[in-house]
Amino acid sequence: MKIKICGLSTKEAVDTAVESGATHLGFILSPSKRQVAPEKILQITNDVPKTVKKVGVFVDEPINFVKKAIQVAQLDLVQLHGNEDMNYINQLDVSVIKAIRPDQEFKEYEDVILLFDSPQAGSGQAFDWDSLVTSGLKNKFFIAGGLNPENVAAAIQHFPNAYGVDVSSGVETDGIKNLTKIKNFVQNASLASSKQLFIEFLRITKKLNENKIIPYLMGSLAVEQIINFPTNPDDIDIQLKKLDFENFEQLTSLMEELGYQPIDLHEHKFEKASIHVGFASVETLKNYAGVDDNDIPKINFKSELHQEFFLPTLKQNIQIYQAAVTDSWRAKKTKDKKILKKLLFEENDANIK
Repeated sequence: MKIKICGLSTKEAVDTAVESGATHLGFILSPSKRQVAPEKILQITNDVPKTVKKVGVFVDEPINFVKKAIQVAQLDLVQLHGNEDMNYINQLDVSVIKAIRPDQEFKEYEDVILLFDSPQAGSGQAFDWDSLVTSGLKNKFFIAGGLNPENVAAAIQHFPNAYGVDVSSGVETDGIKNLTKIKNFVQNASLASSKQLFIEFLRITKKLNENKIIPYLMGSLAVEQIINFPTNPDDIDIQLKKLDFENFEQLTSLMEELGYQPIDLHEHKFEKASIHVGFASVETLKNYAGVDDNDIPKINFKSELHQEFFLPTLKQNIQIYQAAVTDSWRAKKTKDKKILKKLLFEENDANIK
């Protein structure tokens, strides 16, 4: 789940958003009480990890103004809130988020990320969620308008296929960014997103179990099942026994029955709307992290449907993440270090008790 904090104008608020786990930072460059100059954006984001995306927000600005701002502020995306059409968008060299009202026609915006917002953006007013039908929508989309720490979980539950959520006034007090509200918004959004992903993992597990396959839940989603720590998983990481993993024809067929399409045959990755699922062979854990897959405990999940899966323990997750933070391929994933730090804290706390 992408989590965007918009209307930022101070380094303190930027740092809080990044540290809390926000994936996107929004800066208003058109006339507004939250307007900030491109030069200041560069200054207050000079140490933001490249994995966190900087978004410039514009309203019917001359195209050259937008291009210059992208260059000066080193923006990763632009968000357009005016009457900009595809001719305008096609002149930009970065990805675009187009803000629209739920009752507005948007078929022309192919391959553009949409952001469904209230008629008065930044007003703190929510639109009628039931008025927006997203089934069949091919565009990635954000939900915005009136979101805050108290209702963001409900929004994610209402729009399970949303690409992300966006907030501005909902994390402010008297028009100023409130650092506690930023932290709470990101945490609540992350936990709600993880809950949706775990429910989807259980659906996949049921299908695999029906075919005598017991999956291993890995990655940050697995960590959240072990400790109460929001990790905002990017996807569902599943590992399988080698024989099941190598039977890619069967795996593809099962995932397609669940509505997924393969997007990377080499990496064994599948996609359905905004959900990504990756598969790997669990036997590789021994050489990678010193974890024997035969020692990973099996979980019998008690629900309406009985599911079985394997879940690494706290200690095993520590071994996995200790290997991950030294893996050059994952060097850009700064989240791994945060997760490892929390895992080690939990282990130390358990030892003290």
